[in-house]
Amino acid sequence: MKSKLFLPGLNGLRAIAALSVILAHASEILVENRFFKSNYFGHFGGYSVTIFFTLSGFLITYLLLKEIELHAKIDVKKFYIRRILRIWPLYFLYLFLVVLVMKFSVPNTIWYYILIFPNIPFALHLAGNSIITIPLLIHYWSLGVEEQFYAFWPWLLKYSSKIKQTIIIFCLGYFGLKIAMSLLNAPIVWQSILLHTRFCCLGIGGIGACLYFENSHILKMANKKIIEFIAWLIIILFLTNQIRIFSIVNNEVISIMVVILIFNQINNPKPLLPLENKYFDYLGKISFGLYIYNPLVIYFLSLLMLNNDSKGLLKSISFIALTFFAVILVSHISYFYFEKRFLKLKNRFTTIRSYSSNPIKE
Repeated sequence: MKSKLFLPGLNGLRAIAALSVILAHASEILVENRFFKSNYFGHFGGYSVTIFFTLSGFLITYLLLKEIELHAKIDVKKFYIRRILRIWPLYFLYLFLVVLVMKFSVPNTIWYYILIFPNIPFALHLAGNSIITIPLLIHYWSLGVEEQFYAFWPWLLKYSSKIKQTIIIFCLGYFGLKIAMSLLNAPIVWQSILLHTRFCCLGIGGIGACLYFENSHILKMANKKIIEFIAWLIIILFLTNQIRIFSIVNNEVISIMVVILIFNQINNPKPLLPLENKYFDYLGKISFGLYIYNPLVIYFLSLLMLNNDSKGLLKSISFIALTFFAVILVSHISYFYFEKRFLKLKNRFTTIRSYSSNPIKE
């Protein structure tokens, strides 16, 4: 038996996150080439990834809860096959393209990327380690975090009798470990790895899925206009670097706000900002490609447009506009002529189907 579900607006949130990442990366190149004095959109990238994490945690957990409801168990084998067919083809295609662009002259750290641990060199580099990172693959750190999360998450739910409580304990434990590491002045390398392996953000999305699944009274509170407005406001303030709390908690705060927005998109008939429309659905559908391809597209466009003495605001705007167009075009081609082949295979192992003009991405 296969069940269908429809969760409106989530492709819209995913589209906003993907476009924000592209803007952050394009702005970074403009700073490097001295078009901008500072990266005005620098925080868009990292915090938008938190939106992705929270969405992923919510969707994966909710679909697993539905699978338990309908089949009384989780088919872990099918879960892994779905994850592999969704992520690995594009992951390794882009990895190969980068190696090709680098003319196969890559550092030994390439093995971290091949073995899907790209978050390790990323965290070590940010901790001040001399490890060599690969610029066109830096954004892969988030894919490593998600894949490592998927490795244990279905087992955690499969063997838990009280799933919501288990996830809450997991999040509190992981967050407590981060605080303990900081208070005990643990090696900065370990602190960096824990800080950037954002399992808590994925877990918070999972808690949101449990609350939605059980139709918690919290949903009614979250659907109040003032609560939704505050959630949007806090996310915007973080993205624009107008507020910061502590690095150890910033992303968890954003995740909680994202869960509130998720509730309003799927459970509120009149959200402040409705995101269920064909444009956002389309961008959300190709958002994996938007995220994956943008560094390479930006790299080639920077060679074409920025390697000369001509500078100015108009050129900067043109570069950003062309970046969006080119990344969307490449992602469109990738989705319809490459990714969909594997998505059709993935559907053979799907136990919970979504329905809409553009189905949710599991």
